[in-house]
Amino acid sequence: MKKIARVMRGPVNLGGMLGRIVILEDGSGRVETWGGTSRGWMLGGADVAGIMLAPPALPERLIEYGVPEEDWPEDSLEI
Repeated sequence: MKKIARVMRGPVNLGGMLGRIVILEDGSGRVETWGGTSRGWMLGGADVAGIMLAPPALPERLIEYGVPEEDWPEDSLEI
């Protein structure tokens, strides 16, 4: 799998799941959804428009879903 350069948007709350858009080192991008602590971020599962329009996932939701803090947006860590 290609290496991620940065997270463009997310994680966001997609009504029962989490999603994000990442930019890869080669400049391309992809959509990922959270598959849980055993599967991590998985390719696909949502569309770009849905992620762009979705609200940010709150820290409580990130904890509930088991997303590691290194995958949280920086502004979430300041709360």
